[in-house]
Amino acid sequence: MDHEGVRISAGSLSDYFVEVVDDAVADHGIEIDEHVRAYLVSLLTQFAERKALVTDERDDLLSQPLALQVLKAMQATPGRRFQLLRQVGDFSLYLVGFFSDSFDRSAVDPGYYCDMGAGAYQRAADTLRHGGADNPFRQLYGHLATRFREMATLLNGVSERCFAQETDILRLYDRFLATGSRRLAERLAQLGVAVGAEPRFTQ
Repeated sequence: MDHEGVRISAGSLSDYFVEVVDDAVADHGIEIDEHVRAYLVSLLTQFAERKALVTDERDDLLSQPLALQVLKAMQATPGRRFQLLRQVGDFSLYLVGFFSDSFDRSAVDPGYYCDMGAGAYQRAADTLRHGGADNPFRQLYGHLATRFREMATLLNGVSERCFAQETDILRLYDRFLATGSRRLAERLAQLGVAVGAEPRFTQ
């Protein structure tokens, strides 16, 4: 399988993310339980397959300010509220974790996404009243809220591993144009492409 230039020789996309998440956990020394690990793998898989970029109402998550999405969620029915808040948390975590370099040339501070994402996860947890504090899903989302920045650091480690394996120059260059990532510029340089106003080959 070739996903965004990352070649996966065997197993499913989720199997691939299980491996890289475990590697990132080991690299960063961040302790997570099996429920959080499974959630992160599922999140990465869904975004990789483009399933999580669209809400049930078919609105692109990139097209609406997060604050507006949170306001919309808080005005929704309880069941719908949880779903919308979870989406804001997931999107914020994925963006700030997997594409942290995109903030290098952005006017928006990544702390904004951390605060919005953590707050959305906490509100999502608060909507799960059944079972009280012992509700495992309430514990999961509460955990993601309180350790949001740690989870973002973990996804950043996953991102580095994914991009380190990427060898398709055109895909890499497209990503560089979209994010302005220094890491991608360095990877392109290793492959013989110096990025600037126009791409030019050095070999």
